[in-house]
Amino acid sequence: MKIKLLDQYGIFLLSVFPLSLIAGNLFINTFIFLFSINFFLNFKKNKVILKNKIFYLLVFFVISLIINVIFSTDPLNSLPRVTKIILIIFFIFEIQRLIQSYKANNIKYIFLSWFCIFLTVVFDIIFELIFGHNMIGNISNMPGRIASFFGDELVVGAFYHGFILFFLSYYILELKPKNNILIFIILGALLVSFLIGERSNFIKSFLSIIIFASLSIKINFKSKVIGLTLVLAVIFTFIYFNPSYKLRFFDQLKPLFSLNGYSNFLKETQYGAHRNASVKIFRENLYFGVGIKNFRKEVSKQKYENREYKMTDMRQSTHPHQIHHEFLSETGLFGYTSFLFFIFFSLWLGIKNYLKEKNLYQLSSIIFIVTTLTPILTSGSFLSTFTSSIFWLNYTIMISFIEKNKVI
Repeated sequence: MKIKLLDQYGIFLLSVFPLSLIAGNLFINTFIFLFSINFFLNFKKNKVILKNKIFYLLVFFVISLIINVIFSTDPLNSLPRVTKIILIIFFIFEIQRLIQSYKANNIKYIFLSWFCIFLTVVFDIIFELIFGHNMIGNISNMPGRIASFFGDELVVGAFYHGFILFFLSYYILELKPKNNILIFIILGALLVSFLIGERSNFIKSFLSIIIFASLSIKINFKSKVIGLTLVLAVIFTFIYFNPSYKLRFFDQLKPLFSLNGYSNFLKETQYGAHRNASVKIFRENLYFGVGIKNFRKEVSKQKYENREYKMTDMRQSTHPHQIHHEFLSETGLFGYTSFLFFIFFSLWLGIKNYLKEKNLYQLSSIIFIVTTLTPILTSGSFLSTFTSSIFWLNYTIMISFIEKNKVI
């Protein structure tokens, strides 16, 4: 296919990258490091990034993080994560170069590989739902949640959210299904996202699929309403008849629908204790926060105890389980506004290009980024290895189809 040997290696790495997410942080970091090496091996070609607006956006973001390290309460604890973001830049632009250097007929094999890996995970989820353990014997340590290949790390919902739209995009573009089959696949995707049992990631996946279907699939409004009503009916049936799902999706969330429901809900949960502490940390460190990765050290201090919150003694955590709270408490107003500027300007460039090109893979990544940043909903740590890798991969796909004109 006229692909150079070094690029064949890079395309192979990108094609199997989702497997590193399943294998663990060591493999994720190894893949990122290998892409960084490729960036420098192809440095003559990659020098073009100096003309790229996205490059300067990323440099701006990294500089804001470096400034944060200077004001961090523990700079040595913060520095490794900032250094890793520099490697992420090389990772992003090496992938962008690969995607922009070859025709869609060559690049589609990357998305075929992702399609197959994702489909395997979906089969494994269904297998675990039926038999109580996944195909390699993993068992969830929490009733009502699926472990799949991730074992004790109950993050298959985040993986699902990160790749479901790429799966649907490939299915639509390459397999060209009839509308009735496509509706069935979409409804099935919604149902599986619910059955995983991760409430926040279910909402994000649900929103992602609905927005994607509304923008990209030509199905009449009546069919969409009937299909959505059907899947909601099935979901509510599962909640009503399954004690584990009823506990997680009804009993634990019931206080939300009472007077001052959200406030009372937070006061009863560990997530609420995390967030209350993060707000206090932010107020005491208004401009620069306590520094990246320092929430875990700061939150244990006695001054962040709040007896209005039932689980205040369990507020200690590696992060506050919400992206906006994480940035506010760890980077303050300066870091948070820098992050928002970087994200919104990147999204503007991506959306502007999508409206012109109508690329489904780019649409998928845009929707993922938007739903990931949904306020209120819980999340993994944005700067952790697993969560950030899924985010940066989607971000890379979004920008890789901007100004795509050089092809072989």
